[in-house]
Amino acid sequence: MKLATNVCVTGEPGIGKSYQSIDICRVFQGLYKNSKGEIKDRFKVKQIVFTHSGYLELLIGLRMGLPIVFDEPSYAMGKRDWFKDLQKVLVHTLESQRFLVHPLFIPIINMSLLDKTIRNYLIQFQIHVLGRGHAYVYRLKPSQATDKVYRKFMCELFYHQFDSQLCKKDSCLGCKKMGDLENPSPEDCQVFRAQYERKKRSIQFTRYDQAKDQALQKESQDLTESQLEEILMPEVSELLNEKSGKLDVSKIRVSLRKSGIIISTWKAYQIKGNIEAAHPEMFDE
Repeated sequence: MKLATNVCVTGEPGIGKSYQSIDICRVFQGLYKNSKGEIKDRFKVKQIVFTHSGYLELLIGLRMGLPIVFDEPSYAMGKRDWFKDLQKVLVHTLESQRFLVHPLFIPIINMSLLDKTIRNYLIQFQIHVLGRGHAYVYRLKPSQATDKVYRKFMCELFYHQFDSQLCKKDSCLGCKKMGDLENPSPEDCQVFRAQYERKKRSIQFTRYDQAKDQALQKESQDLTESQLEEILMPEVSELLNEKSGKLDVSKIRVSLRKSGIIISTWKAYQIKGNIEAAHPEMFDE
């Protein structure tokens, strides 16, 4: 673990890649007994990140030698066509990570989803999960003369689900005790995987909101000016500026946003001009 150690954990969706990555890190860091005599993990949920900014924050603030799990990395480590600038920064970060000595685990469905530079030259080990509790471990070595990457089988891995003595359920989904990261309660389950699922759900909800906004913007771009004008005309009297008696650009944008349509200020000015030109009698001073 003193050398650069980047591990890619692959396998089908829902097969336990993230749990296995987390459990390896928990074993690596071990346990300790707190002041109350309770046995706790040294590996913390904060060492699981979902974003590039979270990853960089850990690199700077985490004590040397402690592992990181970069979960759901397709958003930040995907092909260059997705996030070109982000990829460049991340590649440089992974290349220099050997000086910080943070073993990195990357759970992902398939290594082909990672940028070619990352998967061919910066990943030293692959753990391919075949089923819950069963995986193959490979050592990856790139050729120094070609683009080939050689994969050597190391061992077969068998393991049990951690914390089964604390909770018999194999998943937190649907459990009433899982709780909410934004509104914590003393009754929230404190089993490690429940802490992880709370953090993951919070991140996913943020991403759903971002995806929704992006979809709305795309749909809004596809609407013609005439279609937008038709949407606004039934309530045009409520969109007037009280002082000028003309259409108010801000009110136009707010009104459309209530209908799930997002437009730019420049587009709103165009619509304002079109409606006022087509219906001058409505805006006579």
